[in-house]
Amino acid sequence: MKLPPLVYLLGLVSFLMDVASEMVYPLLPLFLASLGAGAGAIGLVEGVAEATASLFKVVGGRISDRVGRRKPLLLAGYGLPAFLRPILALASSPWHVLLYRFLDRLGKGLRTAPRDALLAESVDKSALGRAYGLHRGLDTLGATVGPFLAFLLLPQVGVRGVFWLSAIPAFLAVLTLLWIREARSVKVATDSLPSLRSGYLRTLPAAYRRFLLVSSIFALALSSNAFLLLRLKDLGLPQEQVTLAYTGYNFLYALLSYPLGGLADRVGLRRVVALGFALYATVYLGFAWAETAFWGVALLLLYALYSAAFEGASRAYLATLIPQEAKATAIGLYHTVVGILLLPASLIFGFLWQSYGPELAFGVGAGLALLALLFFLLDGRRARP
Repeated sequence: MKLPPLVYLLGLVSFLMDVASEMVYPLLPLFLASLGAGAGAIGLVEGVAEATASLFKVVGGRISDRVGRRKPLLLAGYGLPAFLRPILALASSPWHVLLYRFLDRLGKGLRTAPRDALLAESVDKSALGRAYGLHRGLDTLGATVGPFLAFLLLPQVGVRGVFWLSAIPAFLAVLTLLWIREARSVKVATDSLPSLRSGYLRTLPAAYRRFLLVSSIFALALSSNAFLLLRLKDLGLPQEQVTLAYTGYNFLYALLSYPLGGLADRVGLRRVVALGFALYATVYLGFAWAETAFWGVALLLLYALYSAAFEGASRAYLATLIPQEAKATAIGLYHTVVGILLLPASLIFGFLWQSYGPELAFGVGAGLALLALLFFLLDGRRARP
């Protein structure tokens, strides 16, 4: 069975937008530093950005269900980052960058759930895996191409020039959306939409609640990846090579995701989730002790192994803990809780870096990851395999 054209169009949209976003992302911490922002301010910007994206995923999905349409939310979600590029390119203060990052991540939050729903509605259940696999592959390819383009363009046009040029693939993504046609109405009754009432968490399985606690502890260690790039610069890696290293991270992440997903199926999801916790702690301890750019790059590539192992396995493991009738709401609650904690995580990390140095900041992050791993292992006898 062939995949419908809509799947390829959505994949192309994500590819183009990720090219645009990832041309910008590895340059942001260095750009913020050039505007006079310290590690604390960088932590605020990235914490607000990531928390905003997580929180608005629920909002975008709920609005889309209420109005019975997906495309308007996609246009808003992809259009915001495209049309507001001048805020970033003309920024003269860290607060301008904060405003842009907030609006950019708001757009990501609004579009994610409607896009995934539209993908699911466009194909037969027997082709869902291929549809999502194709989409994720194109999305990750964009995340690899973007930093590489920034690496090539930076010596020619400078940081602000890269920001301006990143608007081109962003606008192409929005134009591609105009070709998309929704097959049918998806409107549902308002009173059938999930509601998070008082005591709702107690109605979910105990194994889910325990994993939510473990994930909340781990979320406090999940400072923004911007700090990893800033650490590379701190270790002496030139700005252009920071973007190249980030390209390598994305490429390795994309390359390892599928085989590590297969490994999780063979050895058990819990083991790969535990491996992810351990790898994260190892990387952060390494960044605390690293003294050369070479070790910084090596650790960033090891971080790609963590990302590939943990991201898919943890989501799959979460799905095994929830009864079918509660899956969407419980998964949404999980991402909301973790998303809220991303803000204090980055703020705390930035404060520790600015006040006591990167060694302590990365050390605390590693300690929290090890604490999450300990709780996860202690819970192993009661949790599902």
